Amino acid sequence: MAWNTGLQGPHLNIAAYPGTPLRVVAGPGTGKTYALMRRVARLLEQGAQANRILAVTFTRTAANDLVEKLAALGVPDADLVAAKTLHSLSFGLLNHAAETTSFRSSQETSG
Repeated sequence: MAWNTGLQGPHLNIAAYPGTPLRVVAGPGTGKTYALMRRVARLLEQGAQANRILAVTFTRTAANDLVEKLAALGVPDADLVAAKTLHSLSFGLLNHAAETTSFRSSQETSG
């Protein structure tokens, strides 16, 4: 299925937007994850490397759905797309910073 099949209005605008990064602000149930999935599908169809795509959502359900639905669309390498929640991304960044600096948490400090 082509990335733009059945898209119209704001969903089409989101999926077709050529710039990066893209921030989508909309209320619950408005189709943000659907439009984001189609945008990622477009990027992959146009040759983007899946392992260089980061999609950030607010819920684990949306992050998991995004990758599952990409795979269901038959998008190659969908499982290589990093789909994370804002919290898991932040946690990962903080952990990486802690591992690469002399930072120690209060649990790691004795005395």
